[in-house]
Amino acid sequence: MATPDPSKSDFQAMGMGTVNFTLFFPVIQFVFTLPGLIGASVAFSGVAGKSSVVEKVEDVAKLSAGPLFLAIMLVKLSLAVALGSLGNARRASGVNVPDQHVYKVVGGSAAGSLVLMDEDGAFGAFNRAQRGVQNIYEQTFPFALEVLLSAYVFPWTTAVLLSIFALCRSYGAVLYTRDRMARMKGNMPAGVASGTISGLVFMSGIYATYIEFK
Repeated sequence: MATPDPSKSDFQAMGMGTVNFTLFFPVIQFVFTLPGLIGASVAFSGVAGKSSVVEKVEDVAKLSAGPLFLAIMLVKLSLAVALGSLGNARRASGVNVPDQHVYKVVGGSAAGSLVLMDEDGAFGAFNRAQRGVQNIYEQTFPFALEVLLSAYVFPWTTAVLLSIFALCRSYGAVLYTRDRMARMKGNMPAGVASGTISGLVFMSGIYATYIEFK
């Protein structure tokens, strides 16, 4: 019967054999939000006078919606924790993407053998392409909620970041078809764009809540 082999994990090859991903993924998520946190802080500081974004955050405060903006960040972090837990389990199993499940043959001469995705040729390209599409869907929630909230306060900035996210994610999906590790060339910058929007939402929530209760 096949047994887990952590030495085959891509994480081992990346030098991340002992990293606790349950902590690492949320930290990375926070790092990706820094451009948004810094940009929103500058916009709310009043350095260039009272801008339209301040007026919109004041509207958010009047609706007592600041805590809602903050709660979205909690949802995003909860997803990061869940993905971190998945990373730990994936590394321990030695099973790499695009595989999402491990099946076992029951009965017959192959009983106990594992059934995984075909990684070679046209079938392998198809499996990775399929996962590339699913990866985009998996990022839709809570990203769609963040986009709506961020767009109210920062419409142009959000539009640009959303466009970058879309272009980079599609680029990563195309590269994924060719090689499972190549997907990161698109997914990483897409993550920064998504994280920046998270930062805009979070800082808007902080400022709106401050205005409401000051």
